[in-house]
Amino acid sequence: MLIDRIDELVTIVRELGRPVASLLVPGISRREVERAYGAPVPEDVATWFGWCNGVRSEPGQIQDTVNLVPGYRPLSAAEAAALRPAYEDDPVLGTRWMPLLGGPSGDLYAAVWSGNERPGIAGVLIGEPTEIEFADTERLVDFFVRCYRQGAFTVGSDGLLTMDTDRYDAIYADIAGG
Repeated sequence: MLIDRIDELVTIVRELGRPVASLLVPGISRREVERAYGAPVPEDVATWFGWCNGVRSEPGQIQDTVNLVPGYRPLSAAEAAALRPAYEDDPVLGTRWMPLLGGPSGDLYAAVWSGNERPGIAGVLIGEPTEIEFADTERLVDFFVRCYRQGAFTVGSDGLLTMDTDRYDAIYADIAGG
């Protein structure tokens, strides 16, 4: 179940002492998510924003402080909705999508759906073609959990979140193919 996987991810970042664990803004209701989006959203999107509605900003904060995974922080529903117009010409995203995680350069992980189907997760990297990288939100979160558990994401001696790209790629190949 998606919320169980999210809880596991949060437990991992909390155990690692990642600052983001204490900066997560409490989630909001489906109705509030839909108000921000402007239309009904799938269950996975409501669950995501019901878990967390972004991260709190504090003076002197650096990007690493708010990263849930290397380079990405949870977005609030309002932030996510506000980002959508900048990507409106992306044919992979289409018209029914909502960013979940964002990076400082504009990179995103976004839920993409049509009709009543469960949303896939698109990876949006500025300057690269957008791709559906995960079959659903649960698989995205499972990927992050595995990256932490299998050493692709670690906290370096400087206290910053780091990534072992070879392990990351191997875990992704296993998740995407599975």
